[in-house]
Amino acid sequence: MVLERCRGNFAVAYDKTKGNIATARQYMQERIAQGVDSDICNEGAWTPENFNCINENIYGCLVEFNPLIPYREQAVNAHRNGQEFYLTKEVLLQEKPATQVILEAAEQDKKKPVAKRRVINLGKTKNHDIPTDSFADDDGIVFLARGKTSANKYGLFLKNKAGIPEVTFYLPSIQSQDYSRGCWLLRVGHGLSSDFDGYGRNLYDDVGSVFRVRGKVSAEGAQKNSARETKVELYSQQELELAEKELEGLSKLLREESTQNLRNLLTRLKQ
Repeated sequence: MVLERCRGNFAVAYDKTKGNIATARQYMQERIAQGVDSDICNEGAWTPENFNCINENIYGCLVEFNPLIPYREQAVNAHRNGQEFYLTKEVLLQEKPATQVILEAAEQDKKKPVAKRRVINLGKTKNHDIPTDSFADDDGIVFLARGKTSANKYGLFLKNKAGIPEVTFYLPSIQSQDYSRGCWLLRVGHGLSSDFDGYGRNLYDDVGSVFRVRGKVSAEGAQKNSARETKVELYSQQELELAEKELEGLSKLLREESTQNLRNLLTRLKQ
């Protein structure tokens, strides 16, 4: 997997990914792989997951349930004008009001492990601090990391490699009107915070960024390609040369037979 930073406001940056935007999990994994002094750690970026205030509860959503994705231009303009991106009945997902779709998914997934949920109901959870050695205990981080193990690895990376003892997880404030906010992972560095910002209302920021996944072939894919290539190479070079000679001989025989048949035909026509 290779991640490429795409810059611009949220709409511009997302369009540059051509739909291959890196998830929060991939972002965390690549930070661990590249280390604290890498570009991916030295700057933050938006993720395709987001957080929404609906019916005075906070809902975290994966990309397919994130209303900011299909309405990114409208969301950018709302934030540019100092307004919220409100989840009105005109904001649709799957041809239904986005709030309805999100609530239905949360209800369907509520008995699943946090890492398996597409939408998570965080209730009235507010901004809170999490020790970096306790990421596996925080539902919001486990949801974004798609597992307790991944969450724990990222937390220990921040603690042991970047010297960060704890981070803050920021969430939208509870309001009576339903609205949507983006998710941004702050930069990592020695002594820096690396907070989770699910509260951000700066989608209009032209110096923002996301990451595009420019993946290498997976191990499974490489094995399939190798198998296909092996099937193509059925004959040795010696066998191919012998077959070529046999074809040349057959071609000569056919030409001679055709010539003789033509002579016989001409002879019959003259009679």
